[in-house]
Amino acid sequence: MDDWHIQLKPFLGGLGDMPQEPRKGRDVYNGYIRGCGLKYGNLKDLCFADPVFTEAYELATAPSPNGKPRTVVSPLNLINIFTILRLNLAPRQSPGHIVEFGALRGGSAIFMAFAAKTLLPGTQVISFDTFAGFPETNAEIDVYREGSFEKVDLDELRGHTASLGLNNLTFIEGRFEDTLPGALKEIGRVCLAHIDCDVYDAVVYSYEQVKPYLGEGAYLIFDDPLVPSCIGAFEAVEEYLIRRDGLHAEQVFPHMVFRSP
Repeated sequence: MDDWHIQLKPFLGGLGDMPQEPRKGRDVYNGYIRGCGLKYGNLKDLCFADPVFTEAYELATAPSPNGKPRTVVSPLNLINIFTILRLNLAPRQSPGHIVEFGALRGGSAIFMAFAAKTLLPGTQVISFDTFAGFPETNAEIDVYREGSFEKVDLDELRGHTASLGLNNLTFIEGRFEDTLPGALKEIGRVCLAHIDCDVYDAVVYSYEQVKPYLGEGAYLIFDDPLVPSCIGAFEAVEEYLIRRDGLHAEQVFPHMVFRSP
């Protein structure tokens, strides 16, 4: 892992004096290194020169049967997830498993599963979705309505991931209320939760359900709260993580990253 040298622009020289121990439950230094490495450094170049990242990225962005990319997660968000896997989780011994709430066409789950096969041997990736669009949403805060986003052919998706040899990836179909309680109990310890479900109720429910299974210092990555069409997701983070649980963000670019309490 020491072949990566993240270089930052000179005006960020003050990071060299920053303590590297946790502050208010998160690693501020590492959050700066990742976020600033993307915006003001060479982290993007490092990733696109990394063979594990480039193959994972190609698989994630390949066209699905309807011609759209397998993932709608932005390249910068994928880079940040990969950086967390490579630099922050890979050095740990058996850190736990990865869960995703909101799969759509499966691209981000494929991305994480491919990277994890090399970086986190033994780690499973479990991705939850209705695969039939949103269930009922909250009209007071969510712009999306029931049925938004297309129905996904789950048989095709499972066959595709099997053809890639991703035996560390499982897709679970159904409403979160029906699937999460039992599945998370079986999964056990979680090292990273990718919460990508766009709307208030789904973000709240997935966070509440995964919280008891988060290992020490596990990563909570929220794909949507800073997206213009997802104020409901941001309100969920405001109310439950920040106000109620008193968590402080470790990173706010390119997406919101918290650490488990």
